[in-house]
Amino acid sequence: MAGMDTCVRSNLPRIGIFGTGWTARMLVPILVDNGFQVTAICGRKKEAAGRVGNDLNIPFRTISFQEFLLASEVDLVCIVSPPHTHAEMAVKALSAGKHVFCSFPMALTQSEAEKMVTAARYYPSLLAMCPNPLRHLPAFVKMKEMISQGFCGKLMVCEVVVRRGPLVHPKGFTWICDQTMGGGILSTVGSHVIDILMYLTSERIREVNGQVRTLVRQLPGKVEGFRSIDSDDFTTFTLCGDSGLHATVTLNSHVPNQFSQEMLMIGERGRLIVRGSELFAQASNEQRERLIVRDDSPGGAQCSSGDDLGMPSLLLRGTEQAVALMRRGFEASPARMQADRSMVATCSTFEDGLFVNAVIDAVNDSSASGRLQQIVVGGKESQRNPFWTSNGGDGDRGSPMPSSKSALS
Repeated sequence: MAGMDTCVRSNLPRIGIFGTGWTARMLVPILVDNGFQVTAICGRKKEAAGRVGNDLNIPFRTISFQEFLLASEVDLVCIVSPPHTHAEMAVKALSAGKHVFCSFPMALTQSEAEKMVTAARYYPSLLAMCPNPLRHLPAFVKMKEMISQGFCGKLMVCEVVVRRGPLVHPKGFTWICDQTMGGGILSTVGSHVIDILMYLTSERIREVNGQVRTLVRQLPGKVEGFRSIDSDDFTTFTLCGDSGLHATVTLNSHVPNQFSQEMLMIGERGRLIVRGSELFAQASNEQRERLIVRDDSPGGAQCSSGDDLGMPSLLLRGTEQAVALMRRGFEASPARMQADRSMVATCSTFEDGLFVNAVIDAVNDSSASGRLQQIVVGGKESQRNPFWTSNGGDGDRGSPMPSSKSALS
């Protein structure tokens, strides 16, 4: 194919999409606009893979892990499926010699994230990233720059509030209603918040205290009868950092038809605040705050679709920037089908994702025990994921995997 030849000559990897939901529909046009060729899609249901493949002009569609991972026309796998499938696909994709671009949250638990990190280290020539769109928004890019330059002085307090509509899909019960599949506002929204906090402050979080609640368990006409929601819809937690920073985070999914986020950083010399996707600053000796980064894009920070589950436009724009960085990384590398890591240095790594999962696990543990929890990375007892395919699964026989002493140890 002519487009495929162009993609190879420009050193851009050919993309395979794992997942058939709205994230796939959002990501594929961004990839194509950046010159990537999307050659394959893999989904759980044949009808969904065919429908999305038709809509997005993706030639190869399959429901088989084996066919997808062994496809010669796939060089990089974008994982945009529910969180409970991320770790298995990421490890197998790396084992099959594919680069990996994984959506947030990176994994279901810390123990699964550890498997992903081990696999990424086992195959160091392959790109393994889980970009957080917030890192690439101009407001947060400038906020990090001003914090690094000392505008705030020593950081003391951070407050984060995210309000949005219900996470329940308009069609009813889906994975997002099920905690065992990675559903809930702590996982889907809190993972982004925890990562951006660590990135902006370069702070290592050492302990957390949190409350994770499910306030609505059924919704008439959507989730009723024998179905029940057990994923969290309201979460609040406090994080304490090594250098004394105290951060409070509130995640609320009880504000229909709205998405708003606010992050306030207070230091000894001044404060910075992001509202939506605009940045404001106020030094200690100033009477009023100043607008530093304005967002003139259509819709600002509002939801990009008519329903509550739509991706906020600010995350859409952050994803566009992350994909552009990935493109530049591959274009800048002299080695064929390899990426210049310096070009994607601001993107979240699997190691970043592991720490985020450690914090999420600690927040859940704190909520269950009612006590302060220390952040411990590594060594957590592995919990069996019932959704992993057994011994490779029906669709995965013959899929190349590391030995039990390597990436899966």
